[in-house]
Amino acid sequence: MNLRITRECRINFKLIILLMIFGFCLLPSFSQGPRINVEDIPQRKIRNYIVSRSIDKMDDFSSIHASWKKDIHESDFNIIEKTFFLNYNLSDSWEFYRHANTLKMWNGKSVRFGLLLSKCTNSAISINNSSFHEIDTGDVYFLNLKLFKGLFNVEVAFEITNIDSKQRIMEFSYIDNNKSLGKQSIQFFDNGSGKTKIVHRSYFKSDSNIRDKLFYPYFHKKFINEFHRNMCKLIKNRNLPFTIIN
Repeated sequence: MNLRITRECRINFKLIILLMIFGFCLLPSFSQGPRINVEDIPQRKIRNYIVSRSIDKMDDFSSIHASWKKDIHESDFNIIEKTFFLNYNLSDSWEFYRHANTLKMWNGKSVRFGLLLSKCTNSAISINNSSFHEIDTGDVYFLNLKLFKGLFNVEVAFEITNIDSKQRIMEFSYIDNNKSLGKQSIQFFDNGSGKTKIVHRSYFKSDSNIRDKLFYPYFHKKFINEFHRNMCKLIKNRNLPFTIIN
């Protein structure tokens, strides 16, 4: 009887040891959190931006914060507004922008996609990721902006902060520690006769008056024109005419 108990104790003790070893082997995979493979990011500026802010070391992307807060007044910011028209009804236009593949939305000649971090799933998606991902709140995008045909490159990071299907509006804010603070909104309106008006508003400011008054307005208009033209190319599969009003 004592021999049987001793054997059972030895077996249980070995089982406990094996479980402990197995648990310690799994522990690092939980403590490391999401992984950002910096080498998958094609733009050097974005790689440096992420590494310099230790974003690649984060265990939880929810620690990234948008620069636009609820108590901020829009009147304190510089404003740029541009209008675009789709010869397609409001519902379908909204649904296309709402559900388009984000890896293709910001991918033109002057604006290039670098990395997407999802705060909802605490995961990273690079340009090498072949999976489909539609725009969602909590998405943090890192883009590379080419100035003067690539002579200069500027990194920008923003978070999708609001998607309102009733008001047909999308909003995204530059994240903290970006060169510019503020937000952008894209709102869709019924323009009658099965057409849609899109109003793109930008609220911005930085610590440089030269940047805010001279460089930002010129390049920003160029970049959002390219964004909507890029969307136009994606929409062309549905044969939707597209017009920009400067």
